[in-house]
Amino acid sequence: MVPASAQASHSIPIIVENDWMSRMENSSVYLDGAFQGLTDNRGQFVVPDVSPGQHNITVTKDGYGSKTIDQIFNGTESLEFKLSAQKPANSVTIVALDARESRSKITGASVYVDGQFVGTTGTGDGGVTLSLSPGLHTVKISKDMLEDNTTRIDVVPGSTYVILMEGGARRYSILDGSLFIYSLSKEIIYGLVNTIKLSIVAYCIGICIGLLMGIGRTSSNRIIRVVASVYVEGVRGLPILLQLLFVNFGLPFLISDMTGQQFNIDAFTSCIIALSVNSGAYMGEIFKAGIEAVSKGQTEAARSLGLSQNQSMRYIILPQAIKIVLPALGNEFIALIKDSSIGLVISVTEVTMEAKLVGVEYYNTFTPLLAAGIIYLCITIPLGKAVQYMEKKYNIANTRTNGKAKKQKVKPLSEEFV
Repeated sequence: MVPASAQASHSIPIIVENDWMSRMENSSVYLDGAFQGLTDNRGQFVVPDVSPGQHNITVTKDGYGSKTIDQIFNGTESLEFKLSAQKPANSVTIVALDARESRSKITGASVYVDGQFVGTTGTGDGGVTLSLSPGLHTVKISKDMLEDNTTRIDVVPGSTYVILMEGGARRYSILDGSLFIYSLSKEIIYGLVNTIKLSIVAYCIGICIGLLMGIGRTSSNRIIRVVASVYVEGVRGLPILLQLLFVNFGLPFLISDMTGQQFNIDAFTSCIIALSVNSGAYMGEIFKAGIEAVSKGQTEAARSLGLSQNQSMRYIILPQAIKIVLPALGNEFIALIKDSSIGLVISVTEVTMEAKLVGVEYYNTFTPLLAAGIIYLCITIPLGKAVQYMEKKYNIANTRTNGKAKKQKVKPLSEEFV
């Protein structure tokens, strides 16, 4: 007899990728020939209500070959499909490579056949696939800052032809005005929005974590104090790069191994988690310092008035502590904006990543990085001035209070009794 639990229907997570390990959205998924749905923007789809037993799951997408997996499913599977692009009849692939010894692939190069534009080389294979009739054809590849290469090719369908490109006269220029403007536009349009999103979301989550850790570090409960201290010291003692790599690569493996289910996390979410956890540890120390800066007499006075410990912390201590730590929290936000560039490591599209892509595209790394630096300065300098204003404002308030106290005339004891 088969157990009832084994007969229950279950769902099957599916991931669809192409040959270059890029997720493919809008891929059609079929179960036993019946259409189930399309993959999302992360190339994922969950086939619901699959009964145990023999089934076949097919994934198709226009322009790509279909793939079918036929096996016995028992409720613990997660499937990965890799679809290969289908080449049209009489297809020929033209690949552009750097003429230097590295032979790196050149992306974004314009390809002309017999004087007609046919496309640009792709980011995956550095090539373009098109239909050409057999025989002699003139192929020209052009890209800014590289010398054009025009080659006469005797085309044989199904073949791949490699064309090398030499560096032009402007290839090694340090600063290029037009490239600088182009880099700024690319970094602002595609990178700056994500940088700001990363920073604001991670900052808000980090404040919540830091406030809890700051209260925990000053708690009278030994267990809470130890847990908060382990978190703060542990996170602060690890490089943020290691934390990011663990969240993006190690955490999905850990969860999948513990649950037996496929678990995936996108790079943007991984970056937010890593930045939030790291920032929360530092904010925990900031809040701890602010709480300890409030006079203990404030707590004693609150308790003498009948307030509980939680009420004293909420209504008396925290309002004063937050005012004390505001400048430090502002500095932490500035640091977080700069730390968001760590997303480059896992290909998060932010300002630094866009600078790198533009540098690779135009063989000029200095100009795009200079543009990225100016963007960061345009964000951090005004924020730094705002933090200085907060510090000055509170210092002036304290100075005025102290000054008024000093200017008060102290009457002699003899005058007190007149």
